[in-house]
Amino acid sequence: MSTPAASLTRLRRKLKADLWKRQGRIPGGSGSNAAKWFAIEDAALSPGKAGYGWDDAGLDERVVEYAWLFDRMRALDNGHGRVLDAGSVLNHAAVLQAWRAAKHSPVSIVTLEYERFADVSNDVRYEFADLRHLPYRDQWFSTVLSLSTIEHVGLDNRIYGETAGAVAATSNPSAEAQRAVQELQRVLQPGGTLLLSVPFGARSNRGWFRIFGAEDLEAITGLPGWTGARTRVFRALREGWRECAPAEAATAGYNEPAGRPGQQTAPPYVAAAEAVALVEMQKR
Repeated sequence: MSTPAASLTRLRRKLKADLWKRQGRIPGGSGSNAAKWFAIEDAALSPGKAGYGWDDAGLDERVVEYAWLFDRMRALDNGHGRVLDAGSVLNHAAVLQAWRAAKHSPVSIVTLEYERFADVSNDVRYEFADLRHLPYRDQWFSTVLSLSTIEHVGLDNRIYGETAGAVAATSNPSAEAQRAVQELQRVLQPGGTLLLSVPFGARSNRGWFRIFGAEDLEAITGLPGWTGARTRVFRALREGWRECAPAEAATAGYNEPAGRPGQQTAPPYVAAAEAVALVEMQKR
């Protein structure tokens, strides 16, 4: 039940989000984070809307990823399975609230280290591990989620904390990403589904993450033991996110956060990734 204080806080956030929109939807501007989370909450609580991120110009790819995730889970999950969140995309209070409201299956959240928020309960548990060495038995999960995570495997993850920093970068992050995907396959039941997303476009190694090109996606979807791979690509335009053919996003770039030195290779109206690939495939 919402308290008066919580309602007032939400109203303030809504006013900030609305002001950000009226002032031109400047990526990273004051109110953009509030607008992003209102969009995410709406997508999570109202799955099935056509056009993920359709009205979300100026917001990053999370608005597409969460909309897709909750839409697909409505079709895939009967509430009686076991779900692995490999990378902690669900580890936000509003997202977990929506997950429970949808009566989805219990979830195990695995990430490299504690993220200063944890909602431990009978239906949410946490483990800390490298995705290439998961602490679970074979064929344990009915569904595995790994959104905006695989692109960091094998690279410098010091920005995510001390434990992450101890995981050294490798000379072949592509091979390490494939190794992580095969580890996700190991813990997935036969016939189970993997939902995976990565930034997509012109191939680029930024040191702490990679932008996947078409050949990188083909290397993932072509790994042995998987079937039924389906890839959808969404690109950020001035008016919002739009689905497109992979070839139409082949030159897409990425604008790294303004507060951290990095490349800005996407148009100024793009908040982070200019395009995102959403991959769904089943374990044989």
